[in-house]
Amino acid sequence: MIHDLVRYQFDNKSALPRENVLLVSLGCSWGKCAFCDYQDDKSSSVLACDAVNKKVLKQVRGKDIGSSCLDVTCSASYTELPFTTMNYIRETCAEKDIKTVILEGHYIYRDSNPFFVDFFKAYNIDVLFRCGVETFDEKLREDYLHKGLPGVTPEELSAHYQWINLMYGMQGQTIDQLKKDIEIGLAHFKRINLSIYTTVPGGPLRDVAAITDFYSSDFYKELLDNPRIDIFDEWDEGNDHNVGHDI
Repeated sequence: MIHDLVRYQFDNKSALPRENVLLVSLGCSWGKCAFCDYQDDKSSSVLACDAVNKKVLKQVRGKDIGSSCLDVTCSASYTELPFTTMNYIRETCAEKDIKTVILEGHYIYRDSNPFFVDFFKAYNIDVLFRCGVETFDEKLREDYLHKGLPGVTPEELSAHYQWINLMYGMQGQTIDQLKKDIEIGLAHFKRINLSIYTTVPGGPLRDVAAITDFYSSDFYKELLDNPRIDIFDEWDEGNDHNVGHDI
């Protein structure tokens, strides 16, 4: 099933301005994360994936809008995109003078990262790798969210990934716990994406009160001023909080 989703946006608010593309994968091998509703945006057909992904990548403008960074996400890990799509990504970066590509993947694929460093280096393109951690509270992450990172330490993660995703706003989370996550993230990684949780069918509930308290806190203001952190809230449709929107 391939969903009708927003698949391209240009984030020029971030300290790292970048074009974002949401591509179609062959499916997530892990597929157990309780908060993820992207998993059905997939196809078993390489041709079907490529048909969508080529159209999305044609929207990338690169040097035409002063952008030199492309952020690639999909319904799985980057390793689960067709390799033909990966070729299209590299060719697009070369054509549009993109100097850095960001690839997001699950920790189970960490040993694949060096191969893709070489793959893009052949075109003088740098790669940053991002991993979805969501929280360093292991009980919450594994027992509740089913992330598939049991026993994995920040040090082990940072040996393979320069960037992480954190998530806040599910029932059971607190600002104190978020502060610990941010502290650990900044100590071990170059950048953090903080997503404000959106309720998904069958997943945890969005804690509106906790999110409201977060947006009214001094801590939120501190995070806004930190160039190493980007905040995303796709339910902030009126852009009341001046944060980004996940695609």
